[in-house]
Amino acid sequence: KALQWHSYEVQNLEKNSDVTLLASSPTTKYQIFKYNNAYGIQFHIEIKNTTVEEWGCVPEYKSALENQLGPGALEKFDQEAKKNMASMNKYSQILYNNFKKLVI
Repeated sequence: KALQWHSYEVQNLEKNSDVTLLASSPTTKYQIFKYNNAYGIQFHIEIKNTTVEEWGCVPEYKSALENQLGPGALEKFDQEAKKNMASMNKYSQILYNNFKKLVI
């Protein structure tokens, strides 16, 4: 599980031999990928208990979320994020530690 607020994503990297797929999800094929020496992450790893509520205060963010997921999306999204927060934070720590090993 990961927090993915937006509907934008990098796509069609299959033919590029310099791209390595590192993680995917049912909705986004290239959640984490490596391109030569650069890494791309297409989800929000920086989640805390107030993240969804704080981002939802921005009218454009709330509107974009509801356009994508329907009325009441902010509240549902907040509940889902809080339900999965411990797991997401656990895996974000693993991701961070593994990345740190590569760059130090």
